[in-house]
Amino acid sequence: MATITPEAPVLTELIAKIKKADPGLGIKKVLAEIQAQEPTWLVSEKRVKKLMDQAGIAVANAEPEGELDPSIPVSHIDTAVDISALTNGLVKTKMINKVIGKGLFATQELPKGKVLFTEFPFIYFPPMKRYNMVMKGDACGLCARTIKAGGLLSCVCPSCSRIKYCTKACRETSWNSSHRFECFGLNPALKEYVNFCVEENWNAGMGALRCYERILIANETSSEELTAVLKHFDAFATVSQEERQKRETSWDMMGDQSRAVWEKALELLIKGCKYPLKSLPKSGTSVLTKPLPDHLKDSLFSMDTYLKFVGRYNINNQDGGLYLLHSSLNHACTPNAVIDHPGAGTNYGVSVRLARTIKRDEQLQITYCDPRWKRDTRQQYLRTEYMFTCKCKRCTGSDDTLSEEIAQSLGLVQE
Repeated sequence: MATITPEAPVLTELIAKIKKADPGLGIKKVLAEIQAQEPTWLVSEKRVKKLMDQAGIAVANAEPEGELDPSIPVSHIDTAVDISALTNGLVKTKMINKVIGKGLFATQELPKGKVLFTEFPFIYFPPMKRYNMVMKGDACGLCARTIKAGGLLSCVCPSCSRIKYCTKACRETSWNSSHRFECFGLNPALKEYVNFCVEENWNAGMGALRCYERILIANETSSEELTAVLKHFDAFATVSQEERQKRETSWDMMGDQSRAVWEKALELLIKGCKYPLKSLPKSGTSVLTKPLPDHLKDSLFSMDTYLKFVGRYNINNQDGGLYLLHSSLNHACTPNAVIDHPGAGTNYGVSVRLARTIKRDEQLQITYCDPRWKRDTRQQYLRTEYMFTCKCKRCTGSDDTLSEEIAQSLGLVQE
């Protein structure tokens, strides 16, 4: 049988197709799949590794064998996000392994203090205290920034005349991502679900609602938009909220109570998602009328799917927001990157800034907890909230101190 050496673009295209079908495949398994699909191609493991590295789809460590623990969050690289464009080519993404999932890596040596990217949330729900201000008209319905009386740029939702916004841009973004569905003037049936979450002081219940709203609005927009939104959600680290809570020592006593809350919430959510919604004033056009495709009609509103959205929100949210790029950042108790909120008076939006100089191909890591905590406290918190045991240098080495440089960069001490 004659053999050929494929050109790099052709080989890269096949590698990307194989990785898309199974993002967890390592270099050896990708090579085996290439040989199975194209037996006449002459391809080396070294060349596959090089092209995977260049495309940002390599797996740094061999994935563990066997079935994963269902409490381990599973994530994928979101190929619909143009990371190079968002970061001016400073950052790339890689799959590390099935347990850790994806991560962000520097494409070059970068100095301390460098802002790598700024991002606005794909999904956002503010702290419940701020949301109560939103419902009273005292804070923006999108970014939850306090609205000053008589503000020249402020405006209201024309359908409910209750929710206010600090600018027309915030109103438009809110309408296109959530309020088109959540507006009580258009969809009064959803009020019971919202009130239930407020009474339970349950941010994750509202975060899950914002995820559903994004999907339903995308479905109304186009099949292409729906596919893109579902792909974004699938890429986030995902674990069922039930699996998260089973890790807690209180589960045996509180499990039935939690299930009762979830069942009631899902019942109210389904009640608030009936079609068509109320028509818009003046135009008479219904807000959402397009039925869901068959493959989503039953699965989207199942308990399993609902609890995955609740768990997805809890695992990924940064001060209330789910971010397509930020969500790829992993944890270290001595982080090399810092999260800032660039907007004055709001947590809507994040910037990622370097806490120290980093080398090319070094992974970017933030802290998921207060790095001043002692090792045992950090370990317990990370196991309970994020479902993993930290193996960074501070947690595995003899020295558990936080360097002064990192403490200053995190704003924990004065420079």
